[in-house]
Amino acid sequence: MGLPIVGGDVNITCAGGSPINQAKLTSATGSWTVTLSGQTLPCAVRVSGGNIGSSTGAANNTNYHSIAMTPGTVNITPLTDLVVANLAGKDPATWFSAPALSALKTADIDTALNKIKSSWGLSTALGTRNPITTAFTAQSTDPLDNVLEALAKARATAGLTSHASLFPYVTNISVSTPAGFNFAVEYGKLTSPSGGGTSPTTCAATETALTFSAGTGSSPYTNGQTVCFTASSTALAFSGKTLGSPTQNAAVSAPFSAYKFVDGDYTYEVVFNAGALHEINLLSGTVFAGQFAAASTTPPATGNSNLTVSVTVNGLASGTIAVGNVPKPANEAEFCGAIQNDTTFTSIGASGGGTLTINSCSFSGNVGNISATLAVTVPVSLTIPYSVTYTYN
Repeated sequence: MGLPIVGGDVNITCAGGSPINQAKLTSATGSWTVTLSGQTLPCAVRVSGGNIGSSTGAANNTNYHSIAMTPGTVNITPLTDLVVANLAGKDPATWFSAPALSALKTADIDTALNKIKSSWGLSTALGTRNPITTAFTAQSTDPLDNVLEALAKARATAGLTSHASLFPYVTNISVSTPAGFNFAVEYGKLTSPSGGGTSPTTCAATETALTFSAGTGSSPYTNGQTVCFTASSTALAFSGKTLGSPTQNAAVSAPFSAYKFVDGDYTYEVVFNAGALHEINLLSGTVFAGQFAAASTTPPATGNSNLTVSVTVNGLASGTIAVGNVPKPANEAEFCGAIQNDTTFTSIGASGGGTLTINSCSFSGNVGNISATLAVTVPVSLTIPYSVTYTYN
């Protein structure tokens, strides 16, 4: 959005030395500079007053806080304020009145930041950028500025009317998420090439256009959004970033192959069919967040695959079943949904006097994998691990 605080007052209290108080210090771009003469770091930093966006903009009535561990860039934003709130376990304003700085370590700040990133889905959007120390410009083309705007929009969408209304969710040891708060959706709207919704359908000659279908997990993409990908078995490039060092999914068999690329909290499982990019499954942690596929892709016709089911019980192979002329699932959501509703599979536990719990489910190319645990109480109490592999050829 590009709304810096202009003419804001900057106040600094360090572990040693006299406090620094500079009135109307922030510039038209929100930048500020002070000389730490005779000060001992770390330092607690606060910006207050000024105007939002320009010298004639609305008055800024919110104080924001940050921490300087070393000389250099120190951002003071709503996000750094939330990091301070989690680190201190209290309202940042209360902390700033008497900050405990002498024992503070960089690792403490990193821990607080990572809690917020993980709980609120900020990791992918931030990438390697540190919201406290990475220099940025308050304008809509800056990725870090987009993070701040998406944070504000997610708060507003959750019905929280002020920045301070987020404090109760971050001042505990563990960070919780407000009801209706979805940072990833708001960030996706800001950063999609068309400003939210769908992307241009024309990609470069070296790229492949794939359209996103949302799953159950959170993601930075909107349903129906098209993204241009360049993929190989060693690299995945899209939206100005390149991911490398993939892990191959050895369970997927020819003509398909699959490679997993990790990007913060998200994993992109790239599936190739005879070497050509076929689809990309997106996972948020271990939850299926959606799938990128060609817009013209349709589910396979009913009864066109031969299915082989391999079962392993307690680490020992217990047999293989072959079934002809069965429909191949179109994606992971369809495969896993069918398993959850398969009474034959889920009743295995009941037939033995216990319960069967599905721990994980995945599907790539032509292979589906189920991990489950069978718990029985008669004649003795024990748990038995199950794994089942479905291969469609």
